[in-house]
Amino acid sequence: MSPAPITHDAVAAASPSPPQAQQPSRTSPQVPNFDDVFHRKFMDIIQIWKDDPRSVCLTSRDRKDFIESAYSDTDREIFGNRPLSDQEIKLRALTKVFYKVLSEEPWVEEWIRPHDVERKLSRFELHKDSVKLAAEHGFHTPREAVYAARKALQLQKTINYDKDGNPDKNNPRGPWDDIEVIYIPGTVSSTATNKIDRDTIYPVSVSSIANILYNHICRDMTRPFAMAQKFITVTDTDELTKMRKFACDVCDFAPHLLDNDNISLLVVLLILTRSEICRRFENNGIRIEGSTVSHRRAECMKQKLGWRNPDDRKPFDNVAIELQTRVKNACFPAPRLQALRANKIKTWRKSSTPSTPNTPPIGFFAPPQPRAPYANHANGPVVHSPYAVNGQQAYSNGAVLSNGTATSRDAPAHTSSKCGPGSSAAEPMDID
Repeated sequence: MSPAPITHDAVAAASPSPPQAQQPSRTSPQVPNFDDVFHRKFMDIIQIWKDDPRSVCLTSRDRKDFIESAYSDTDREIFGNRPLSDQEIKLRALTKVFYKVLSEEPWVEEWIRPHDVERKLSRFELHKDSVKLAAEHGFHTPREAVYAARKALQLQKTINYDKDGNPDKNNPRGPWDDIEVIYIPGTVSSTATNKIDRDTIYPVSVSSIANILYNHICRDMTRPFAMAQKFITVTDTDELTKMRKFACDVCDFAPHLLDNDNISLLVVLLILTRSEICRRFENNGIRIEGSTVSHRRAECMKQKLGWRNPDDRKPFDNVAIELQTRVKNACFPAPRLQALRANKIKTWRKSSTPSTPNTPPIGFFAPPQPRAPYANHANGPVVHSPYAVNGQQAYSNGAVLSNGTATSRDAPAHTSSKCGPGSSAAEPMDID
């Protein structure tokens, strides 16, 4: 009998699972870029302002209000009314910080508090050795001196080199390196501020302050959302090193950027820990407690960003912990284990037995060694021992008796053993 013919239907029936029709994959809608949406909304606000006949001149206050208004609308459009991932929550928090930096411009001189500010607030003071020099150039307050130094720095960027690219020797730097100020930290009262020893605080030139303000890490920032992404994801060693250098320079040369009313405080706290900030202040003769930095941070978050409880601050804190770890690993890498083993000095393990124990020691003994002859017996005659074994002579330093036997000077006199069973091979001891 011939086998039944195989048909296409039979093949389809024999397959373990029929092929299922694949549904077209649904692609999530592309989220528009935050900075692009903000720029469009901001320009719309500017155009409305221009079309208003009552508009006279755009002030810094108007600019700040326009940026904050455009940011609020963009944040509501991009992040509002939808669940967010952990990464998006972090991005949203840092974007708010950097847009606040963009609106307030913390690198301008207006953030340097005037000399007649309330005594308990932090501020700059002219160093006692620079008061006369500053007065000769018409400066009587630190803010005036820093402002002039910054203007000179901007001018120097253009005329510092001649047409051949060589430094212009006829362009003097001015007195900005010689005019110095000191930073007085805020205290609980004016009395405590007056008691601060000004001589122990390291002075800073106004040119150094102007340089830090001119090269602020956010001064050329035009896309705050991209800056937030950079701070969250950066792993490049050079970028992390630059971030740490900026934060350290702020602590050393522009400490007013770490006041509780300056948003730069939060940028620095993303890079450096609280203890590192306090340590750098202390190295400059400025004593600030860690609790003071924490209080400034909480006050800045509450006043600038509206973060009043730990849940609001948690995304920022998580980013700070991650970034500080990357900065530490990039700037202070751990030594390799192989190098540690190669450079490790071998040290012998000491015995746990004391050199002069109070109780009889239990262990850690060397095997018995032959006692060396005493030095005071070195001149004694060498005699043969009558107790030689197998014809081998035993030598001893000692006296010779009249019967020809030798004894040690320190050994007790030899006494003959008692006779009895077991004293000789002829009379064995009965052990039964």
